[in-house]
Amino acid sequence: MSWIDDLSTAWEREYPGLDTRSFPPMVRLARLSVLIDSFQQEVLAPFELSSGDYGVLAALRRAGAPYELSPSKLYSRLERSSGGLTKNLKRLEERGLVKRTPDPSDGRGSRVSLTKDGFDLQEQVFKAFLDGTRELLEPLRVRELKKTDDTLARLLDVFESGLAR
Repeated sequence: MSWIDDLSTAWEREYPGLDTRSFPPMVRLARLSVLIDSFQQEVLAPFELSSGDYGVLAALRRAGAPYELSPSKLYSRLERSSGGLTKNLKRLEERGLVKRTPDPSDGRGSRVSLTKDGFDLQEQVFKAFLDGTRELLEPLRVRELKKTDDTLARLLDVFESGLAR
């Protein structure tokens, strides 16, 4: 029996009249959140990037050539505050991984783009994430991985609709 099962048994004992079936999945998800954060930090540490920094590089890469977006598009794609994103952009710009230039179609706006170094680093980090993820999830068979992904997609829908109220 896992510590989560022990925890559930204790809550069932202490609250015999309550339905506590939803508690174990939430505890498991909370534990997964901690472990995933740790995994991300471990992958990013050799590259001296925070998850926020990498999020910017990845969003620019996913934008496709010429790998640039307006700051407002970055805010919305990353669902991050403008202040937090500004700090990420400043750090990345100081490292030569992104550059900010005036927006040619809007004199008041700017564009953020990946530099060659930023493009190369994003590619290295993506491959490190992919390798680490494959290694971590290797014990799951293809069918188990698909079923897990389907269940997680459903859970994500439930959380996003339930917390958006």
